[in-house]
Amino acid sequence: MKQVTLDLYELMASANNGLTRVFESMRLNQEWGHGYKSSLNEKIARSISGSAAELACSKLLDIEFTYHVNHGNKPDLIFHDLHLQVRCQMPKVNNGLIIRPKGAKPNEIYILIIDKSPIYEVCGFINSSFVLGTNKYLTNLGNGRPKCHYIPKDILTPIEILKNGKWN
Repeated sequence: MKQVTLDLYELMASANNGLTRVFESMRLNQEWGHGYKSSLNEKIARSISGSAAELACSKLLDIEFTYHVNHGNKPDLIFHDLHLQVRCQMPKVNNGLIIRPKGAKPNEIYILIIDKSPIYEVCGFINSSFVLGTNKYLTNLGNGRPKCHYIPKDILTPIEILKNGKWN
């Protein structure tokens, strides 16, 4: 697991980006995907956390972060020719990488990051094709939302393998 520390400017910039994502969704009357329901404060917190995680990942991989807003299921980042989807969670007992079958595309790289702001732990990655179209790690997580693949963080491939070009 690699750790990335964001400085104050990076935290502020990703916070502004997260806020913009929420308010732009509201302006366009866009619902959050896959049955997600929560308060405005929770959406703001998750959007800021997600934006910061994407920035931390781009910093680790030494690629540009574009501060994108509301671009649907397009990749969060592009690393060489690979499409990256960054997933962020707060620390909990059993963190795992979520891949939702609806909207996920084959051969995208999903990366799990744990938010311990200002430190972001990059747990590892997996190719979406490993689980899409299978029942591997398929669960509903008991939260009333559609089924997803919940891959334990312990089986993810270390991010160094992606970064050093040894994976592809």
